[in-house]
Amino acid sequence: MDKVAQCKGQKFQENGKAYTGIGGAGRLTSKAIKRIQGHYGGAIRKNCHSVEAMRKSIWSIFHHRGGRHDLCGDWCKKDNKNVLPQFVLDEIEPIFQDLSSDALVSKCTHGGTQNTNESFHNLIWNRCPKNIFVGRQRLEIAVLDAAVVFNDGELGRCDIFKKLNLSCGKHMVSGLQKLDSKRIKKSAARSNADKKVQRQRQQHTQNNTTDETYEAGAF
Repeated sequence: MDKVAQCKGQKFQENGKAYTGIGGAGRLTSKAIKRIQGHYGGAIRKNCHSVEAMRKSIWSIFHHRGGRHDLCGDWCKKDNKNVLPQFVLDEIEPIFQDLSSDALVSKCTHGGTQNTNESFHNLIWNRCPKNIFVGRQRLEIAVLDAAVVFNDGELGRCDIFKKLNLSCGKHMVSGLQKLDSKRIKKSAARSNADKKVQRQRQQHTQNNTTDETYEAGAF
């Protein structure tokens, strides 16, 4: 459940001022939620090699929003603009605990290339939009489903269904096959385009090397 919606109507106090809910001006705005989601995705992408580094980066987001910058990187201006009230931090801290747990972040590690990690990241956030601040259960489902598709393709879901004693109908199988086929064709087209650019660069380099009129400093 969206944490902002969950706390809607609850009363809070901060520095003698009364607030209703944790969303809105001076609290969790839509812009703030999108930034936190984006930073969380960045923490996963940039630290996919290490669970500990990923966890540290995730918690730096929480502490930054609380005005504590000891875990922040060079990107942080270390100012206290847009600091969240303590009652908001108290409400979202359990979410950060869940989202930085070993059980969850270990599923996000991957030893592939940057493009591979970016692809896996996109699969996750396609299932779990960045504009909604979600809890652990929804993110776990998104990560697990993304991992299945990333490793085994769309048809990999059928194996999961079988383990749950559920059957995949012919229309479902056909639909998943079409999605896999579309993804493979798209990947092949991208690969061919990359190879074409590489060949052009090699040819350009070769032409410069063999050009009889070429001489360093001659022009």
